[in-house]
Amino acid sequence: MNISRISIDIGDLMNKNTLALAGIFGLLAFIMALFEVPMQLGNPNLGTTPVSISAVMFAPEVSFIAGILKGIGASISSGKPYVEFAAGIGDAFMALFTFYLMRRMRGEGAIVIGQLSRYLFTASLVAFSVSMFVDNDITLFAEAWRGILPALTWSIIANSVVSVIIFRLFGKGISEWFGKRLGKGIFPQ
Repeated sequence: MNISRISIDIGDLMNKNTLALAGIFGLLAFIMALFEVPMQLGNPNLGTTPVSISAVMFAPEVSFIAGILKGIGASISSGKPYVEFAAGIGDAFMALFTFYLMRRMRGEGAIVIGQLSRYLFTASLVAFSVSMFVDNDITLFAEAWRGILPALTWSIIANSVVSVIIFRLFGKGISEWFGKRLGKGIFPQ
């Protein structure tokens, strides 16, 4: 597996169209993260749906930034940065992995496998953050990771289903609409 093909060009990060698109999907992710199901550790929501959709439709910078913005917004709104910002970083890595998968399979499969990668990326970063900054004991990492699984499982199921439905129904229209307004630079090269 050659991950060196996934690269984020700093020049592309500064592209106003890339930033605008990332801001739109980041805002959508933040808004969708506000509607959650409260659980003991983690709150399942649809916040990663826009991140997944942008990962299979646009350049990887868009979805990576959208994941980070989702984490920042959810941290502010929930008051739990040790969970939500770590989850946003994990979701940004999920987006890059989903983009990588998109190069090798259909969008629907990339979305579902990308969402499943949150068991590694998101759960691990949240468990690390909670065990280090809340419990002050890294030896509780495994316990924190297991504690996240119920909420994360519901989130993965919901985000996978909703993302695939939106991608199938509206994916082409969304990419054409943004392509006409922001140009071809927002698409992977």
